[in-house]
Amino acid sequence: MVMANGATSEVLAAMADGIGDLTFASPEWVDAAREVLEAEVGQRAEGLADLAPFTICEVGHNPPAYLHCGTSLAWHARFEGATVTIGTGELDADECNFRMEGDHSVISNLARLQYNGRDPRTVAAAQARLTKLSRWNIQGSLPDHPVLGAVLRALHDAMAPRTMPRFTFMTPEWVSSARHILTTRAEKYAEKIRDIDFTFSEEFTDAPAYAFPDGSHGGFWVRCVKGQVTVGAGPLPTEFEPADLLTKGIYTPVVPVGRTVNAAMTDEEKAEQADYSAAAFRFDKEAGRRPVDQTQPSGRGDMPPDLGRIFVPLHDELSKRTSSELPADFDDSIREAWSKPQAFDRHLGYESWVRYDVVDIYGNDR
Repeated sequence: MVMANGATSEVLAAMADGIGDLTFASPEWVDAAREVLEAEVGQRAEGLADLAPFTICEVGHNPPAYLHCGTSLAWHARFEGATVTIGTGELDADECNFRMEGDHSVISNLARLQYNGRDPRTVAAAQARLTKLSRWNIQGSLPDHPVLGAVLRALHDAMAPRTMPRFTFMTPEWVSSARHILTTRAEKYAEKIRDIDFTFSEEFTDAPAYAFPDGSHGGFWVRCVKGQVTVGAGPLPTEFEPADLLTKGIYTPVVPVGRTVNAAMTDEEKAEQADYSAAAFRFDKEAGRRPVDQTQPSGRGDMPPDLGRIFVPLHDELSKRTSSELPADFDDSIREAWSKPQAFDRHLGYESWVRYDVVDIYGNDR
């Protein structure tokens, strides 16, 4: 799949359509998986009759902070013949026949890859790229039982469209989720925006090399021309300048604020976020500017309210689909003020063992 910046993403090409509605291994995700799994086991009961007891557990570290679920999310399933039980939570290795641990964001994206209807070579390429983006702890193995294999693959493909992807903030793949949200809402409000011309742009410089290996800036832009909405990745192309509303700043200090889910924040988290923002976004005397500035280069005024309605859920919905790594996880030179995890952004008990290998978002070793 070719993205708006011209890059090819085998991950997006192998993923299910849409952007999902459930966080991997959350209670809601497990409830949905239970329905699928019980139905599949019921339909294949005869072929599963000889299956010896088998337990699987998957653990995702560094899950979304807004869920307030601690340092990990996990699910497990127990099979015995033609019966299955599935639940939330982590099982110890001695309770499992197969146990897998990795980064929640990477597992989420692997869970969205769809086998049915996709080119196997594309799926294999996506798997190869994603598995490079986390460290893994895998114990045991899956049994060589073809019917169980069919059940697990059916579960995977059924849950792929429902599982939310979690991409690195402001990368082209992250922008693919913004594109889906905005263009879907533009269809809903088509009559209200049919006469609107407006260009919105967010651009973030000094982007980290692990996510932007070619040195490009992060960000995205949105053009509404007579109700037709286009969403692109990166800086606004020169032929579309000037923007009517432009947010431009430095990537690193923005990340913790950019991926908060405001609707789920506690009062304590809101206070922590306010303190962080006051420190991170104040005028920098050394640089001679603020880390982030918002301007209206075209001078045409504010975003029309009917277009603004399309943007209303964008921040929170994108935050749910944003991975939880920090640039400082990869780059020890990040200044101290921006290297420390923020409690409103990431659980402070996150274990460093799952710290990512230093690879960029395209899966190239660095």
